[in-house]
Amino acid sequence: MTHKIYTLALAAIATISAGAAEVSFEGVDNLTSGRVASNYVLTMQVNPADIKPGRDREMILTPVLRSESGNDSIVMPTVRIAGRNRYFSHLRNNDLPASERMLEAGKGEPLSYRFETPWQPWMNQSDLNIARATANCCDAPVGQGPTLVARHDYRDPVMPLAPLYIALTGDSTITIEAQGSAFVDFVVNRTELKPDYRGNRAEIDKIIKSVDVVAQDPDAIITRITIKGYASPEGSYSNNVRLAMGRTNTLKEYVTADLVKRYPGFNPDVMHTDYEPEDWDGLRRWLENNEIAHRDEILAIANDLSLEPDPRNSKIQNLYPEEYRYILAEVYPALRHSDYTIRYSIKTDIDVEHLKEMFEKTPERLRPVDFYLIANTYAVGSEPYNRVMLKAASQYPADEEAAINAANIYLAKGDLKAAEPFIARCGQTPQALYTRANLAARRGDLHRALSLLEEASKQGLDEAKHAIPGIQALLDRNPVTYY
Repeated sequence: MTHKIYTLALAAIATISAGAAEVSFEGVDNLTSGRVASNYVLTMQVNPADIKPGRDREMILTPVLRSESGNDSIVMPTVRIAGRNRYFSHLRNNDLPASERMLEAGKGEPLSYRFETPWQPWMNQSDLNIARATANCCDAPVGQGPTLVARHDYRDPVMPLAPLYIALTGDSTITIEAQGSAFVDFVVNRTELKPDYRGNRAEIDKIIKSVDVVAQDPDAIITRITIKGYASPEGSYSNNVRLAMGRTNTLKEYVTADLVKRYPGFNPDVMHTDYEPEDWDGLRRWLENNEIAHRDEILAIANDLSLEPDPRNSKIQNLYPEEYRYILAEVYPALRHSDYTIRYSIKTDIDVEHLKEMFEKTPERLRPVDFYLIANTYAVGSEPYNRVMLKAASQYPADEEAAINAANIYLAKGDLKAAEPFIARCGQTPQALYTRANLAARRGDLHRALSLLEEASKQGLDEAKHAIPGIQALLDRNPVTYY
């Protein structure tokens, strides 16, 4: 006999609604099984008029919900449909459990069966079977085996989206700075430079050699060289201004003349000067990192910016003369120095094979667009491609395009945790929204994935538009399959 069993669908408010599915199951009609709010609910109609085991026999129906692993199960109350003689025998003897329902076979109204119990996690993947057995008055029930009625799959479905790799467009010129300090000595209270005075030759060579390194780099273009001179706090501030400015300018002129001789194409206009009349910051750093009597008191005076430089120096000298003599002899000389900064840019008209060499040796010299040019020589998604793109994201943590590519590399590998920090900084472009949707879809958060894809699609991203139907189909799926 063929009967209709109505399928289960969960609406937004998690109520059971009907949809037809043809099954063959004797005596059972209108069966629904599944989650309703926070409970498992089974409902069905048992039609005794359709079951005729014979006057002295009976059919026993027992629904059983079992986890997919088989480790958990619930046996629900039995329904017994008894032939006339068995029916009245049970009534006279009152020999059935209180939870069991008995119907007389071949007659009567259908029984509306309902079983409800709190939902448990293992029910997310479970099967509903109805075990059937027949019996007579004397022999043990003969089982006909369980019949699979419904299969439940309430897991959050996942739907990995195709990774989305985009072009890196950052092409700002790379500017690099090389820095150092030279301790060039001048005759007391004079600004003339004597290259062979004390250790000046070695100190001047520090500057020249630093420039040599950059000037001889085929990929570098020197854009600015700055020499900043410092004087120590002893003496009058006005005289220290004169000394710092004059000495720095003298040193600049000497270095410029040397570089013009060494490099005929050298542009002297890249040379600049700056000065600090008294290096109080240097004194503070020395006091913070070294032990001396009354150190804290001297440091407090050095930090007292309400005092002008000359009174500040005099206060240290007058209050702590012994310590001041030590500072004057051992600390102040190191505060008379010239710091230099060599700023240079990296050429941009470089062929891709040379870019690859730079990637291996000096990746900090590459622009985002350079990383993209290198990556495009490999198959998209290959290990070399991924290595280049991940390095770009590491080198440029604020570049949203690089972050999007890195996130998609990890999503494609299934490493959602590694993708998270890159997704956090990939911005709000349509490509970024798609990438966030990919993470949500892979985690089973399909509603968020759909929302993000719809927004990306509105902004014109075709990849998002094409992914929406698949997400929607999963959201519309029936978590219960009937058999």
